[in-house]
Amino acid sequence: MKEVEVFSQKLHRYGTIGALIVQDSALTLQFAQVRQALASLPKATGVGTGGDEQPQTLSPVAASGDLTREQILQIIAETVRVQGIVQQEVSVLARQLAKKLSKEKTNGKKKKNGITFVEGHKKIKELGLPREPLEDHGLTENDFQKILLKYEEDEEVMQSALKLLHPVGKGDPDRAKGITMTRIVEIHQFMVTEMHKVLQEFLQLPCDVRRSFTSKGCETTAELLVSIAVEQQLSVHCEDVEQAVIRYEEALQSHPDFTRCTEQLANMMQLLIGASQPRTEKEQFLKLLRHMTKSTRAAKTFAKKLYEDYRGKTCGIVDAYHRFERFSEEQIPPEEDGVPDLSSVELQLCYEEYRSDDEVRQNWEQSGAESSMLMQQVVGGTRSPVAASPGSADEKQRSKKQPKSSEVVEMQQLMVDELKRTSDAVALALREGGTSGCAAWKPEVVVQLVQALASAAVERRYSTSAEEMTMAGFHHAATLQKNERFVHATQKQQEILMTVASLFSQDSNGTKN
Repeated sequence: MKEVEVFSQKLHRYGTIGALIVQDSALTLQFAQVRQALASLPKATGVGTGGDEQPQTLSPVAASGDLTREQILQIIAETVRVQGIVQQEVSVLARQLAKKLSKEKTNGKKKKNGITFVEGHKKIKELGLPREPLEDHGLTENDFQKILLKYEEDEEVMQSALKLLHPVGKGDPDRAKGITMTRIVEIHQFMVTEMHKVLQEFLQLPCDVRRSFTSKGCETTAELLVSIAVEQQLSVHCEDVEQAVIRYEEALQSHPDFTRCTEQLANMMQLLIGASQPRTEKEQFLKLLRHMTKSTRAAKTFAKKLYEDYRGKTCGIVDAYHRFERFSEEQIPPEEDGVPDLSSVELQLCYEEYRSDDEVRQNWEQSGAESSMLMQQVVGGTRSPVAASPGSADEKQRSKKQPKSSEVVEMQQLMVDELKRTSDAVALALREGGTSGCAAWKPEVVVQLVQALASAAVERRYSTSAEEMTMAGFHHAATLQKNERFVHATQKQQEILMTVASLFSQDSNGTKN
C-alpha cells in the first residue's frame, strides 16, 4: 500500500486531527510499515513540523481558491502542531476527570459512572483548543484529502503528510512495554463497548442538539469519554496502548479480534460524526435509491453472465477484469443527473430521518440498501435504531427460512476455493502482464472482481446470494464460532483478499504498479 493511501484512509476515517484517543490501530500498523519504506528516501526539506510550540503563519489562499504547494506544506505543519496540543490536552483532561469521578464514586457522591456527552463537550470547549488550519482556509477535510492525492509522487509533501497519520507519541515507553498483546486486545474490546455507549447516547439526543455540535467537537468529545473510561476502569493511558500496538504490529495484523475492534471503532466514529450533519433532501435521497435499485438489478445480471463466461473459459481473467471495470464505471451516474454521492453512514442516517415516508421505504427495500446496511451495522458494531426498528431487515430475516449452519460452512469453504482459484489467475496475469496492460489495473476493482466471481459461484451451486449467506452466518453465529472448518475458512478468506490487494504494491520485478 502506498503511503498516500494509508494517509488517505486515516483522513477519511477520523479527520485531520482526529488521531487521538480512539485510534485506528490497524492503520497505525500500516503506518509503521510505510515509515520503514520511507526511511531510505531523502529527508524532506522546507517547511518543518513547526515544533511543539511555534505556530506557522499561514499564507492566504490564492484568489482562484487553489492551494499552492507551499500553502499545503504550511497547513500540514500547523495541523501537526495543533494535533499534538489536542492530544496532550485531551489526555490530561481525561486523567483529571477519571480521578475526580472515581473519588466521587468512592465517597458515594455520584451513582453513575462517567459523564454525559453534553457535559463532556462542555469540558472540551473549556479547554480552548486551537482551531484547525483547514477552518482558516474554508476547506473541508474531504477537500484537503483530494488535494493531497494530487501530490502522491511528491516525497516532501508525503513525508510531511505522514506526520498527520501518526502524531509523535506522548506515552511512556516503559509503561508501554508492560502492556501485552492479549492486554491490547482486551483494551480495544473495552473501547468498543464504551464507544457503543457514547454513540447510543448521542443518537438519542434531539436532532437539533446533535446538529449544534461540529464534527470535530463530536469526535474529540467521544475520544475524551472513551479515554476517561479506559483511565478509570482499566488504569491505563491510551497513548501507552498505542505505543504497545506498534511493538506487536506483525502479530496484530493477523489477529481477528483486534482487527474487528479497530473496524468497529472506525465505523462507530463515522456514524457519530455523520449523525451531527444535516441530511440530504428527501428528493435527492430518493433519486439515489432509484439509481441503486437500477444498478443492483443490472449488477446481478452482469455478475451471473460474467461468471458463466469465465467458468466456460470463453473469457480469461484479463478480459473479465476489463469487462468488470467498464461495467463499474457505467454504474456511476453522470454529474448532470444530480444523484448525490453518499457514504454508507449517510445512507443509513438519511433512511432514519425519512423512513416514515411510504415512498422512501419502498425504494429503500427495492434498492437492496436495507440488507446491506444491516450487514455493515452488525460487522461494524453500530446497530443503530434503523436496524432495530419494526419491519427492518433483521426482523424480516428472522422470519425467513435460513440455510442450516452446516450449509453455511460448505458455502464458506466453496467461497474460499473460488477466491483462491481466481486470485491465482490474477497473480499469473500480473506476472505475464507486460503486453496486457495488467500494470494499470486498479487494486480495488480487482478485489471486487475476485469477490464477485466467488459469490456468483456460491449462488450458482446453492441458489443463495452473498447477502443471504452473510445474514445466515449472523443467524448461526454462536454455532459457527465454534466450528473449526468455518473459522479456518473465514481466516483463509481474509488472507486471500489481503494477498490480492498486496499484489499491487510491487510487481515481480520489484517496481511499483
